[in-house]
Amino acid sequence: MSETKIPDENAQKIKKLEKQVAQSRRALEELRHEKLFSEKVLDSLPGIFYLYNEQGDIIRWNKNHETLTGYSAEELPKRSMLEWFSGEDRRLVARKVGAILKNGGRDDTEAKLVIKNGRKIPYYFTGVQMTVAGKKYMLGVGIDLTKQKKIEENLRKSEEKYRAIFENAVEGIFQTTPDGRFVSANPAMASLLGYESAEEMISKVTDIGKQLYVSEDIRIEFINLMRSRKVVSGFEIQFYRKDGSKIWASLYARPVTDEKGDLVMIEGIFSDITERKELTDALIEREEYLSRENLLLKEDFKDRYRFGKIVGKSPAMQEVYELILKAASTDANVIIYGESGTGKELVAKAIHDLSDRKINDFVTVNCSAIPESLLESEFFGYRKGAFTGAGADKEGYLDMADGGTLFLDELGELNPNMQAKLLRVLEGGGFIPIGGRRLKKPNIRIIGATNRDLSNLVKKGAMREDFYYRIHIIPIHLPPLRDRKEDLPLLIENFMEIQGIDQKRLPLRGDIIEAILRYDWPGNARELQNVLHRYFTLNILDLISAPEKPKPEMNKEAVSLGEKIEYDSVMAHFEKNLIESALERNRWHREKAAASLALPRRTFFRKMKKHGLIRHELSQ
Repeated sequence: MSETKIPDENAQKIKKLEKQVAQSRRALEELRHEKLFSEKVLDSLPGIFYLYNEQGDIIRWNKNHETLTGYSAEELPKRSMLEWFSGEDRRLVARKVGAILKNGGRDDTEAKLVIKNGRKIPYYFTGVQMTVAGKKYMLGVGIDLTKQKKIEENLRKSEEKYRAIFENAVEGIFQTTPDGRFVSANPAMASLLGYESAEEMISKVTDIGKQLYVSEDIRIEFINLMRSRKVVSGFEIQFYRKDGSKIWASLYARPVTDEKGDLVMIEGIFSDITERKELTDALIEREEYLSRENLLLKEDFKDRYRFGKIVGKSPAMQEVYELILKAASTDANVIIYGESGTGKELVAKAIHDLSDRKINDFVTVNCSAIPESLLESEFFGYRKGAFTGAGADKEGYLDMADGGTLFLDELGELNPNMQAKLLRVLEGGGFIPIGGRRLKKPNIRIIGATNRDLSNLVKKGAMREDFYYRIHIIPIHLPPLRDRKEDLPLLIENFMEIQGIDQKRLPLRGDIIEAILRYDWPGNARELQNVLHRYFTLNILDLISAPEKPKPEMNKEAVSLGEKIEYDSVMAHFEKNLIESALERNRWHREKAAASLALPRRTFFRKMKKHGLIRHELSQ
């Protein structure tokens, strides 16, 4: 039995050893994986990682330590901790490290790290003492502060620039609370109101409304504008100075609200216009516009094929872009000429969005769509009770566009009487709403648009010459699509993008593109958009002019047979056929159809509506 037992015991011992070996191998493998994981974590740190002993020798580091400093894995251990710094930074780091190793705990500091090429890079370093087997080590990371330092420097320069403007500006700059106390003011503001310093004015003027405003009504109007969240520009108001004399001022002010939308502050610019106010009672058109943004836009304008929502690379469109930039840098009135569908409103909106008026409204008015009897009430507004049905005050277009831009589409349709009234507003005379008593002087810029020859209208007496010259300051002529066919591929791509059409899934065949390029596009870009929409919807390219219908004739046989025929219904039927035929001959171009029948546009549009011939098309 003893002989049998010995081999069994040996076998058990062997199995046990094998199990221990396997466990050891697994443990070693786990340690290897853990080490790889730890190294990967360290190498993934955004900055540099380091572990130094008490003698200042580096023990561990991550890959970034090599990459960011330029030293290899063989070179790094040869550098002591303090060799990474110079001058005062070296002394600072030495003190910090000495304190950490002596007293324990952690600390941090900023210092410039000297890398291999000699550059000094600002870093934020952290350090913490670690004790292992009675030996002290310093563990930490370093983060590159270059970007942060640049941001801080730019912020500092920006603050210095603002402070210099604030302190040295000739206009008064102020901030007030809604209840009428100064929060801050620059020296010019105090000087304009007769005080020795801004500090003196802020301390003595504790109620602006009672101490400074000459007119209580004007004060209430200004506060109401602020509470309605409106930015005011060129707001004329009279103040008392410290010695009791009066000063006229022009204010640019804007309300500042909190996250709830409550008014918390009013800030703005104060200009003395006393001398000019005494010389003339006309509206002072202030033109303190910062053209730098427009100049920078012009210099940095790299994509010459697209200007906001306007698309085109042709020389003609490049000239339009230049005129848009010039118009946006001034406050002069603009007139845009172009056929229907060329994008006149897009150009007007681009001028507004690039100008200093962009913070205020862009108000669009289709002059041909307003009945003459309603022109005055639509433009100037009215007061409650001004006429039957006026149950409440109504703002007019001039009120809505105050501080912003009034876009008058189809400007040539305005009658001379309305031209005269608008001219008075443009020349500073202001207007009085229907049923109102107080004169209002809005600060507006007019951009007009037309497809008519305004100079010819002046010759015919349909347009006032003085109104024409007041509007015709900067003329912009939009080329028809047939004169810039090199823009067609860009316009097609743009319209497909707007309509969400996948060009890879629904490509335009070569014969389709060739047909598009050959076509003259009497309806311009709007017609192109409509044709593309129909093509991708119905797979039909509709470019062939519709055949002319025979002119509608009276049914002579019906009359001769003595049938009972209503005269009005026969004439209405004839008129409808006549208008419909003209529209189809001109591919539903309403202006051309009206001209072909020698009818005024308003009359033609009214008859279209009467006979149910208004069709809804995609707008451009």
